Amino acid sequence: MTKFIVLAAMKGDFLAHSGNVYENFQMMGYVEADEPFGAVSSFFDNPQFPIDWRDVRYMWAEHLKDDVNNGHYGDFDKIYIEDLMGSSGNVVGIDLSSHTD
Repeated sequence: MTKFIVLAAMKGDFLAHSGNVYENFQMMGYVEADEPFGAVSSFFDNPQFPIDWRDVRYMWAEHLKDDVNNGHYGDFDKIYIEDLMGSSGNVVGIDLSSHTD
């Protein structure tokens, strides 16, 4: 098992005090897993705090070790909430099928 940091690209931008607008990425938590998808799936199944999944565009995980595959900020391994839910379109009673980016 490897320790991963789980991150998410959130819907909506971050507005800084200076007035600059940035993409909104959040650190979600730390998870032990065998591979990145397993880390994200584990976090999704047991989040460390309440989260409205409709606010999340996609998530990804990076090893907490020196790894050439780290540092791509989800460019290669984007895991969308819909992929974690399967075909049901529901997470804890929330219908995500009508929500888009």
